[in-house]
Amino acid sequence: MDYQAPDVVKPYLLPLAESIHGFLPGMEDDLRGARMENDPEEYIAFSVFKSLQAGLVLLASGIGFGYMFEIELFTTGSLIVTPVVTGFVFISIAFRPKIKAKRISRNIEKNLPYALRHMLIEVSSGISLYQAMVSVSEDYEEASDEFEKIVSDIQGGKAQVEALEDSIARTQSQMYRRSMWQLINSIKSGANVTQTLETLVDTIVEEQKIRVKNYGEDLNPFVLMYLMLAVIFPSLGVTLMIVLSSFTGMSIDATVFYGMIGGLIIFQIFFLNLIKSRRPEVRAA
Repeated sequence: MDYQAPDVVKPYLLPLAESIHGFLPGMEDDLRGARMENDPEEYIAFSVFKSLQAGLVLLASGIGFGYMFEIELFTTGSLIVTPVVTGFVFISIAFRPKIKAKRISRNIEKNLPYALRHMLIEVSSGISLYQAMVSVSEDYEEASDEFEKIVSDIQGGKAQVEALEDSIARTQSQMYRRSMWQLINSIKSGANVTQTLETLVDTIVEEQKIRVKNYGEDLNPFVLMYLMLAVIFPSLGVTLMIVLSSFTGMSIDATVFYGMIGGLIIFQIFFLNLIKSRRPEVRAA
């Protein structure tokens, strides 16, 4: 996908993008980690263009509906909501590379020990490290994509160490960076690559086990919070409202209950996404 603003408006948006770039200092690393071949200023200009486009569509729709149905609330509401929506659209697009880079990083970490174990088996049987990287350039999702880029760079004339260093620069996974640095040090020092790969596999597997254990321990307070906010408080709240209404004569219409149900649904979606974001990425063997 071409993440660039149209050439007609780009000269007007680039100066604004350059000033905004100072508030997004990690944009260049995020774009590289997200495998997006965009200049930071150009991508920010694209984000500004898309957010302004969405804002203008919303504003025009609100004013149009207000004029057609003679409802002033549409016009006033669109004038108030449009800046907020424009800001949210800009933020969502501007932070897309960071989110994508994080997803790629987690996927690499999930598949990395299995790719390295595959390489370990290949190298142990007498195959060169380059051929081992060729063999893992498929079947391991994002990790395979990264090794495929390394192989492509080597075939293009880069030295093996330089290709690995470039891979480290464009990948945000600390686990992957640490592993590749150890591999580079082994190559430079002439150490046994087989032993290095074996150590890396054991270390990463143990680290993933610790992450899974910590995740299980972290679930206990989350489960307690879920029971309190999604089960106990709503039940007690409904009971209390019914009791108070019987004494005060205050009527409780269906809108209140529908609102509570809607709030619980939103809370549960948010809670599930929170739990999912904290879950360690571990590939099933």
